[in-house]
Amino acid sequence: MIRMINDLLSLSRLDSGTSKIDLEYLNLNEFFNYILDRFDMMLKTDNEHTGEASSANQSEKRKQYTIKREITRRDLWVEVDPDKFMQVIDNILNNAIKYSPDGGVITARLLETHNHVILSISDQGLGIPRKDLNKIFDRFYRVDKARSRKQGGTGLGLAISKEVVEALNGRIWVDSQEGRGSTFYISLPYDPLDDGGEWDEA
Repeated sequence: MIRMINDLLSLSRLDSGTSKIDLEYLNLNEFFNYILDRFDMMLKTDNEHTGEASSANQSEKRKQYTIKREITRRDLWVEVDPDKFMQVIDNILNNAIKYSPDGGVITARLLETHNHVILSISDQGLGIPRKDLNKIFDRFYRVDKARSRKQGGTGLGLAISKEVVEALNGRIWVDSQEGRGSTFYISLPYDPLDDGGEWDEA
C-alpha cells in the first residue's frame, strides 16, 4: 500500500509538472553497467545467503538468472535525470526477472543510431499478447492479473517509466510475442561528439 501511494504521488507530480527534472550529462555506458553490476551483486548475495541456509529452507531459494551485456565501448554522454532514469531501468529489469523462467537469460543492450541512443532489455518470459501491447504502459494495467497479484507490484511502474522517459524527450516501447519473451526499448536524444566505437559482449 505504501509503495502504491508513493507511485501515485510520483505520477501526480509528473502529471502536474511539479516533479523537478534534474538534468545532467552522464556516461550512459558506465551508468548502465553500474546498474547491471548492482543486479549481479544482488544475485550473488542471494546465492551466498541461500548456500548458508539449512536444507529445510532450500524451497525459498530465489530465482536464478544471467544478465548478458551487449554494450558499445564508445562513450555515450546523454543528458538525463540520474535518479529518475535509474528508477526506470530498475523497474524494467525487475519486471524482466519477475516474468522470466528460473535460469533465464536477460539481455541488456546499449547502442547509438543517428541522433539517438537505444537502450533495450530482453527477457525469455511468457511474452505479452498482441492485444495488450498498446495498453502495457497504462496505469494499473496488468496482462496476467492473477500472476501479477501473486508476485506483487502496483501496476504503476511502466506508467511511471513512460512519464519519465517522455519528460527526458525520449520514447519507450515494447516488442513481444507470447511464449518468446519481451524486449523493452528506450530511445533518448543524443548528440555524438566523435566517431568510432566497438562492441563489448560478456
